[in-house]
Amino acid sequence: MKNQKGFTLIELLLVLAIIGIISAIAIPALLGQRERAKAKAVQGNVDAIAGECARVNDTLKENATGVITPTTVVASVLALSNYNTPDTVNPYQGLTAPYASTATSTTGVVVVMPIADYVDPATSQKYGAVTITGYYLNGNTLTSTSKLVALD
Repeated sequence: MKNQKGFTLIELLLVLAIIGIISAIAIPALLGQRERAKAKAVQGNVDAIAGECARVNDTLKENATGVITPTTVVASVLALSNYNTPDTVNPYQGLTAPYASTATSTTGVVVVMPIADYVDPATSQKYGAVTITGYYLNGNTLTSTSKLVALD
């Protein structure tokens, strides 16, 4: 008998078939994980900027002598470098800005809008507030998550 070197054609075809089966299972699962990660990134951006709005409101109240409005708070937050491109990016669209102060429903964008007269349902008092809405894909459906930050 001769010493056999290499693989037979049957062995190679069997390996290719196994790789094809594993790929057919793994690739769709991996793509689903990427979409869920993008959605979680948008939700994380909403949470981060909500906390930042409250922090900036408190800082402006401590340091400023004039009237602090929700519009001032939003402008101050969006002017911070960590909320501007390239420090933060839209998880769906790369280098486009992930934050906006005007109404839009673009995937991956977090809209930060001031509300001049928010009525607190518990106390019926009026405050300034900021509403924060992030848009992401849930399957093929555009979905949003929102937070409201009362600036009392």
